[in-house]
Amino acid sequence: MRKCFLLPAFFAAAFFAPQAAVSAPAAVSAPASAARPANLQPAGEDAAKTVSKSALAATRVDSKLNETVLHRSVLDYYLPADISAVAKKCAAGETDECYFSFKTFENSPDKQIAAAANLELAVMSLQRGLVKQSLKYIDRACELNPDDPFAELTRGWLLLSAGKYKKARKAFQDLLYLTADFEYVSSAKLGTALAWYFNGKKEEAATELQYLYTSNPYSISFVSYMLGRIASEMKPSRKLAPVFLQQALSHDEKNYAAVELFAKLSEKEKNKLRAWQYYATLYSLDPENEKLAKKIAKYSKEMGDKSIDYLFYLRLEQPIVHEMVSTPSEKVKMALYANREQVPQELQSFSLMPSGTMAVTDEKLGSVLRSSSYVEKTVEFNPETGGVDFKNAKGHVEFSAKRPFTVTVENPNKTLLVKNARTSNIFAADLSDKELKGSLLVVPTPAGIKLINEVYAEDLIPALLATQVQDITHEAALEALAVVFRSALLQAAADRQGEPYHITDNDEHFKFKGINLIFKTLLDASKESGKIRLTEAQAGAYADCGVLAADALENTADKPGYVFSPANVSKYILSNPPADLYSRPQDPTRWSGIKWMYIYDGKEIENRIAHKHNIGKLRAVTPTSFTPKGRVLSMRFEGSKGSYEAKTPQEVAFILSAGTMRSNLFDVVPLYKGKNIKSVLVRGYDTGLGYGLCLHGADGLAKEGADYMAIIKYYFPEARILNTTTGTIN
Repeated sequence: MRKCFLLPAFFAAAFFAPQAAVSAPAAVSAPASAARPANLQPAGEDAAKTVSKSALAATRVDSKLNETVLHRSVLDYYLPADISAVAKKCAAGETDECYFSFKTFENSPDKQIAAAANLELAVMSLQRGLVKQSLKYIDRACELNPDDPFAELTRGWLLLSAGKYKKARKAFQDLLYLTADFEYVSSAKLGTALAWYFNGKKEEAATELQYLYTSNPYSISFVSYMLGRIASEMKPSRKLAPVFLQQALSHDEKNYAAVELFAKLSEKEKNKLRAWQYYATLYSLDPENEKLAKKIAKYSKEMGDKSIDYLFYLRLEQPIVHEMVSTPSEKVKMALYANREQVPQELQSFSLMPSGTMAVTDEKLGSVLRSSSYVEKTVEFNPETGGVDFKNAKGHVEFSAKRPFTVTVENPNKTLLVKNARTSNIFAADLSDKELKGSLLVVPTPAGIKLINEVYAEDLIPALLATQVQDITHEAALEALAVVFRSALLQAAADRQGEPYHITDNDEHFKFKGINLIFKTLLDASKESGKIRLTEAQAGAYADCGVLAADALENTADKPGYVFSPANVSKYILSNPPADLYSRPQDPTRWSGIKWMYIYDGKEIENRIAHKHNIGKLRAVTPTSFTPKGRVLSMRFEGSKGSYEAKTPQEVAFILSAGTMRSNLFDVVPLYKGKNIKSVLVRGYDTGLGYGLCLHGADGLAKEGADYMAIIKYYFPEARILNTTTGTIN
């Protein structure tokens, strides 16, 4: 087996895909040395010490983090009845009516109501780009309730957003006289660091960031990125930048800004290979980005015809599984090599290697070719004839076709490896090698070849599990996820009956990277749960869950009493996860799946919107509809020349982050320079859309003794559970 580079974690999965799906599975190597500068040291809970005279020489503290402090929350979400009633209008998507309804209470004789209304108005005004008004409202809220630390903290962040850095630092400092609680103090210190940084005081910013680096595991990736960014801008510390950026990515593989800076630094260092790899993966996420396209054109020319061989694709010399006993069941048709829009790409060529005798069957001519095991064949699109040529190792054509033909391995327990897939656009899909079960339909098209794998659902499920669960350890959790996949697969097959294919290998709910990734526990989990499927349920899954994993569920016995309002979303995102959270990671520095923070460039956001509508300079980022708990469903982007509304969570994430954001439960702090937004700070919680099975939550429930049926009933309380053996439903 030959192993090429893997995508750097987050690039391997589309938006809202489970976090675990993007890490290197046991059967695959980690990125090779070309993907990491030689001077980088291994990252982990106890990262290596860096020796330097610079203020940037941060060192991880080896002492155990204070678990009590990290999981105690002092926040409450109480809203006066009148304010709560208005907030429901926001939840219903009536944001304008919600805003103006809050205004009717801003001068209420009841100070509690007036303070709450002004706080909400401050948050919503900032979302609308009304920066001066937001500052007026937050000043009034603090005046009405001077002992409220959240109002004072919000004032600091609003001042930071407005570019009033000195006043922001004062507000954050004033907060420390109101509370010493970790939630508030860490947020204030982060705000202070950013205020110093954006005011050009990088050493002062680094000092604040070092404190957070050693004390707050929830922000370690973002803080590491900021330290790397500062180091890259200071000549004496520039050599430390890759160290901190690698730390940022080791703790959160979805940190887009860290990878972007890595690419730029690699280019400055004239490391062509690494620059090519990182620019290529960035381009695969944002293929309409003109600047990235120019970088790709430049490095493609320099790397030559072998450029694809230096990308982060898995390459296999021969089948790994060799043999896997099939489980006859309903068949699923899966299109291979699909892009992020679920469109299977037209290949120009690919190779096949079976682990048993392979047969080729034409739909009209019948059997046309047989080949021995482990003999590689190449299939090429012939642009001159518009057909497909099936060639042997010496390049001789053994069979040509313009009609679809089927490739099977005669022994149904053997496997077929698809290798070296090539397209005219090598960034259109993940072109890694994939080992298959079942049959492969080869479909000639006017521009290339499309591939469709027809496979038993039960043979496919273990491979789908493998892309998501390498750090899920309990059998019951694996069995529960197998039920979810089974239900979703069979539903997709039923919904698309008669269509050329039912799903793609880059489907929103499941990713397929080959049965070469499976191992025994996954086979056992699929077999054990094989008789169970869900009906009348949204059978999705996501990696990590906070307390508000879904609108009807809370993943903890320590209920926070959360009530939605625009300000309460920010308060919840500030809150510490409770100690009994079901999806709590064992490693205290691995919280990025549950609490995360990213910064995105305003110009890049403008450019992504410009491909749909030219709004000019970005002026406001306004959520326009929510779920009842505050997850963002749509967002309006206001500009100097117009506005554009992203109408799905996926489109929102693409515009903000090229699709790499973890979930749609977040708030936004726009960072202004004058009237325009220079960058956007996004603070969020958990992964996915909050519906379906939480993988790490299921693992936590299993750890407490729940079997897979109990886990299913917890995450799908309204579902009907069908036992296909007995025919009973409960």
